[in-house]
Amino acid sequence: MYYFIFFPLLGGAIGWVTNYLAIKYLFRPRNPWRIGSFQIQGVIPRRRKELAAAVGEVVATELLPQEQIAAAISAPDIRRNVAEMAGETVARRVSSYPVLRPFPRALRTAIAQQVAKTVNREVKSILAAEGPDMVNDVLASVDLAQLVADELNAMDWDYLEAIVYTVAGKELKLIEVMGGVLGALVGLVQALVVYLV
Repeated sequence: MYYFIFFPLLGGAIGWVTNYLAIKYLFRPRNPWRIGSFQIQGVIPRRRKELAAAVGEVVATELLPQEQIAAAISAPDIRRNVAEMAGETVARRVSSYPVLRPFPRALRTAIAQQVAKTVNREVKSILAAEGPDMVNDVLASVDLAQLVADELNAMDWDYLEAIVYTVAGKELKLIEVMGGVLGALVGLVQALVVYLV
């Protein structure tokens, strides 16, 4: 009769420990351990470059395709904000030019405001006429997939592991618990078989 206690407890412990170690070995060991010709390394460290490249490709083609970025950047609100920033930047620079320092502050401010209005108007006009083409030209020269892959490859291991546990910590804990539950059920079946035989 003790089978019905011992086998489920043993099976549950084995199932829980097995799943716990499997989750830990996603990230560890970070550097390969060699035992003769046999090598042990965590799945993510061993396949990090492939995973980073795959994530970069998904981001560039599915999540943020070039057309979507171009449409967002070419939106009227964005064009207006860019034009205003360009005007304000030029106004600040113009008002601080040494050539204008001898003039009264009010005159320098008026000149800077006029220049800002002109730059703002011209930038809006250029962006309205050529904005989408300009954005597409810029985006064509940027390899978003490679940028994402490089960032992921450069991430600190501890930080990357912490992100995974922050995002999926509850689910990973559930996997551990389910390993224990399934192991206990297997132990219960074994106890039943031993008891009936």
